[in-house]
Amino acid sequence: MSGNSGGDSMPSVNRPNQNENCEELVINTNLASPHAEVINNLSQGDTLEITIASDQGPIQAIDKDGQLAGNIISREQVKLLNCIIGGTVYEAEVLSINEGQCNIQIRAI
Repeated sequence: MSGNSGGDSMPSVNRPNQNENCEELVINTNLASPHAEVINNLSQGDTLEITIASDQGPIQAIDKDGQLAGNIISREQVKLLNCIIGGTVYEAEVLSINEGQCNIQIRAI
């Protein structure tokens, strides 16, 4: 087994490589731990601000009144977190709300 003496042959698990395009990242997911009092005031087509609590997460969806609608959990959450840290701004569009579940699409703005 040989070691890696540097270079960019393998991207870090926790940091994006230079080939990742944060502007093209699109994530469709349900909000995790949705806050019913916030979700009940949302409608299809509403937008949520995507923010992070710290550079370790969690990734949060915030409504227009500044209230936490829920968190983002996705296979792409590490990439999303790193893109946000790198300065890309995202928002989520509410696609549907069904019995307390809120389906969103996250895109760069």
